[in-house]
Amino acid sequence: MPNDLLSRLREDYTRVAKGFVGPLLDVLAAGREACGGDLDRFHVLLVIAQRTAEDRRTAGLNLDDLLEGRVEDLPSLTTNVRSIAESTGIPKETVRRKVAALVADGLVRREGNELSYTRLGLQRLSSVREPILRFAVRGHQAVTALDLDEDPGAG
Repeated sequence: MPNDLLSRLREDYTRVAKGFVGPLLDVLAAGREACGGDLDRFHVLLVIAQRTAEDRRTAGLNLDDLLEGRVEDLPSLTTNVRSIAESTGIPKETVRRKVAALVADGLVRREGNELSYTRLGLQRLSSVREPILRFAVRGHQAVTALDLDEDPGAG
């Protein structure tokens, strides 16, 4: 089924692109602003945040509890500078500098070589969360509109 949907999206890309690209640009702009104009820094932070989202213990947590400090530490799978560099294509030395800045700002925790997302990081990316959710909604609407044979970019 996912491959069928991907094929359908490719086939109808010119119809659905405006439903995805605009909201994606909003996410990137919010992320750039949240990270002091530095998209690589945002990219590195997102990779580390993704490891938190991938931890099955995180799924049962309430966002408000996390944001308001009722959960002290975020459960998280960890990552490291080398893994981030390999997965993103950002040079290792650049990743190392971005991570050092993120650690200094309290957005990322370092224990040895292992990196994880902090509650402060979660709080600081609040301005990015709404654009991400809108991106998800617009993507869902675009896919649903294909099934209904509507204009997926409308709305």
